Amino acid sequence: MKAALASSPSVDRHIKLVHYRPRSKDTGRPFGAIWQHEGAIRWTSPLIPENDCAPSLKRFADWFPEAMHGFDEFSAAVSWLQSVCEHECELPQVAQACKEKERLGLSCTRYEGPAEGTDLVALLDEGGLTRLPDAGLLQAVVNLHLKHLASEHAVLRGTFLLQPAENSLECVRLLLHDHRLVRIYLDRDTGASDVASKLRAESDRLTRERRTSEISFFVFAQLRSALPLRPSTQVVATGMRLPHITNGLIRLVWSMPISP
Repeated sequence: MKAALASSPSVDRHIKLVHYRPRSKDTGRPFGAIWQHEGAIRWTSPLIPENDCAPSLKRFADWFPEAMHGFDEFSAAVSWLQSVCEHECELPQVAQACKEKERLGLSCTRYEGPAEGTDLVALLDEGGLTRLPDAGLLQAVVNLHLKHLASEHAVLRGTFLLQPAENSLECVRLLLHDHRLVRIYLDRDTGASDVASKLRAESDRLTRERRTSEISFFVFAQLRSALPLRPSTQVVATGMRLPHITNGLIRLVWSMPISP
């Protein structure tokens, strides 16, 4: 059985990866992400520290070690990109501007999911909450990750993705091989220190309502733990990175105990 996920307003939105190709190289690599929100272009990069608008020399050297002597050229390209993002309001316009200024080494490609081998969340979660995309766009990213896992991962292949009801708080639903229903939620704003109390409240709710065949699976954008949190058999939480989500879902399938 293959994954099936109907389109929704959040899935129709997308993120573009921003690539940089140093002059000394034939190919580039993503160093940032760009998206549209409320009529404006937003973008972020782990190479630019929070509360700053200029790239960090150390971060650039770590990201592009083969081009560490080209930092000034990279900084000029980033400054130009920031100006374009301030004046344009559509992603295709930004992509076209990069194409016309090919000599700067910048290009934009649409993010189609983890099959490309790009860890998108690594490009998003280094800038802090103020640089995170809105919840609707993050939900679209999580849906892409889940669709990939349900169709490609050896353990999760054959699970079935279901679109939740309209106006539901759920991101998507996942039907496991044993017919347990996993309701998956995306939480952008809850800080890591408040995760435990939210999970306890959800566990109490499921127990009170006697929803014994359902599981609540939370994906917290601000959670950095590599291991899933599981305060009860019916509540699981992970961070947004693909390995974290994968780990949590695999342990559900295998019914492995997880320490909170």
